[in-house]
Amino acid sequence: MSIPRSKFELYQEILTHVHNGNYLPTRLMHKTHISWVAFNRIKEPLISQGLLEEVEDPGDRRSRIKYRATEKGEKFLEYFGTAMKLINQERKSQSI
Repeated sequence: MSIPRSKFELYQEILTHVHNGNYLPTRLMHKTHISWVAFNRIKEPLISQGLLEEVEDPGDRRSRIKYRATEKGEKFLEYFGTAMKLINQERKSQSI
């Protein structure tokens, strides 16, 4: 059984995979373990908030649409990563 993820965790996961070179829709769905419907529901806010952008590549036979993290998306990854590190440190210090 998997642990439920928050929207922010899913946003972070998608942006991280795009940042690491997985920019095709199917690859992103497989890497994040979400369905096509869920992927579409999650990508729309990322695009509308300027964290992710769709790039059309008419020369690619596999998928014409690819995704790229914007500068704002890269900053989100940086800040979210820092926040998660602080939260995990706090959890560890409370469990000791």
